[in-house]
Amino acid sequence: MPYKILQATIEYKNGQLIRVSVLTDFTSSQSTPLSDVRAHVATNKPAGPYKVILPDQQISNDLLQQVAATGMETADRDKIFPKWKSKLKA
Repeated sequence: MPYKILQATIEYKNGQLIRVSVLTDFTSSQSTPLSDVRAHVATNKPAGPYKVILPDQQISNDLLQQVAATGMETADRDKIFPKWKSKLKA
């Protein structure tokens, strides 16, 4: 089942991919819309069992889905995606 990705940020340093962040809606169909929105991050540095990206990895929907599924969840959701809720309700 594909994840409902709302936004993504892609970061490069010196021309190499270093970080992919995705904002994903995990809200069930019986709940209030956007009531379970989480941010997941994958970097080019190994971090336990979480998704690791390669510097030359191609950006694709498949990669974003992988980050949503196996990236590290972060509490920095509102810092990475400022004003996300107002942007999505507009």
